Amino acid sequence: MSSAGENLTEMEKEKKNDNEIGEIEETAVASSDGSSPNRNPSPKTVRTKVPEVEVHLFRRGKGPIAVFKSSLGGWDQDQLEVRDILDKYGLKSLFAFTPGSCRGVPIRFHPRNGRSMLPYKDGSVLYVDGEPKVGIEMCVWLKCEFEMNCDIVNGVNI
Repeated sequence: MSSAGENLTEMEKEKKNDNEIGEIEETAVASSDGSSPNRNPSPKTVRTKVPEVEVHLFRRGKGPIAVFKSSLGGWDQDQLEVRDILDKYGLKSLFAFTPGSCRGVPIRFHPRNGRSMLPYKDGSVLYVDGEPKVGIEMCVWLKCEFEMNCDIVNGVNI
């Protein structure tokens, strides 16, 4: 048994010698500009989709004068950046409406951050008017514009 015990002792000595190599030398070479080398040779980038809505902007019922995508902001990424739209197009307020109907509601926004009070879903299509033209003529025009089969415009049979 003493020979087996001696063999284990010799094997342990060899392991200790293998583990005790000495100082660890860095083999990475610094780049020519003096910065440290990239530790991860293939860095992975993660891209996230920014939630956005498509906005069809009308002015006094005419248009759309602009069709654009607007990113959603806020903590939950579900608020429309109303103040940015107002500033860009020189409007004082925005009214959301449904094409083909005469109903429209003002889009209310927070006075400090300029974001809408109500949330919107990613990929939604919004029809907004900056200066709604009130009256039956606008209702008839909108119905004709979006149904494309109208025989009456401004109360006149065409």
